[in-house]
Amino acid sequence: MCRLRSALGLLAASVVGASLLGCLERKERIIISADGAVEINLLVEGEDIRDIEEGDRLPLAGGMWDVQRRTRQTPEGKQVQRFEARRRIPAGIDLPSNFAQRGDALEEAYLQFPTQLRIERREDGWYYHFTRTYQPRAYAQIGLLQDLAGEQASKFAANREQGEEMGLVEFKGVSEVLISFAIAKVETFARQAFLETNPNVPQDAWLAVHDALDNIRRSADYDRLAAILSQAGKDDNSKVFEAVTAEFDAVTTDAIVSALHSSAFVTDTGAFRRRFDFHKKAFEITEDLGDDRFEIAVQMPGTIISHNGDRRVGDAVIWTFPGKMLYDRTVELMVTSRVAD
Repeated sequence: MCRLRSALGLLAASVVGASLLGCLERKERIIISADGAVEINLLVEGEDIRDIEEGDRLPLAGGMWDVQRRTRQTPEGKQVQRFEARRRIPAGIDLPSNFAQRGDALEEAYLQFPTQLRIERREDGWYYHFTRTYQPRAYAQIGLLQDLAGEQASKFAANREQGEEMGLVEFKGVSEVLISFAIAKVETFARQAFLETNPNVPQDAWLAVHDALDNIRRSADYDRLAAILSQAGKDDNSKVFEAVTAEFDAVTTDAIVSALHSSAFVTDTGAFRRRFDFHKKAFEITEDLGDDRFEIAVQMPGTIISHNGDRRVGDAVIWTFPGKMLYDRTVELMVTSRVAD
């Protein structure tokens, strides 16, 4: 079952910039032909169309993919958004390593899965080696900070659900926890972007950024945030949450760029902004993938010799794993088959 967020959790996610997208069922069937051609059939389902459109990049219609969008109703009466894509790739053509369009500025931020098919001739026949390698998604650094902040927010929420009286002072305390985490998260992205684009700049240029973010933390309007938190669970505050998130993003970004402009050693902030936006987007996608469920089936020609899948059904090998398996680790899919002479 997909992870559900309480109103308090929703606000926490919004303030700290975490994605609010739900889980997706991602099923892919890859059919390998004896002549080396490959057919990819992708099926993605979710209850909210935004889950499909705003998370990890999926194939776009009008290009090399045949794309269809439908809606189906579950036995329980729920509407499920259904995304289907199909592509046939002739023998000898490189297989896709992601679903982004070429030239997409954020292509590197999306899920990466280099895929190869190697055909080898031996004395007893033709061997087909299929490999797909899901690249690790960086998560642990921010995930640890998120867990620490979440522990405090969860205690607060638990006390509230048990009927304990909560005043603005208590709500202000949890607001401070959330903002501290949000600042640490933004600073992590900014630091990565700074090191990539200004590797030889003296460290005091970076410390100016740190000081600017620390000033935001100290001067944040915690009374306002406490008032919003106190209404969580009473009203639908989604629009307010979105406004708070947009305001936080704008304020922190402006503060970072202004701090960099103040340094005589930083002459161009454009490259920094692009990498900063990249790291933010990449982490949003990583969080979204954490709730997804993957099922990859690879159908091979001939007789399957060996594989590292979860199960085998006829001439196909199937792997199933949650998106969280991609956090900071590589996931390798391998299967080899033989077509006898």
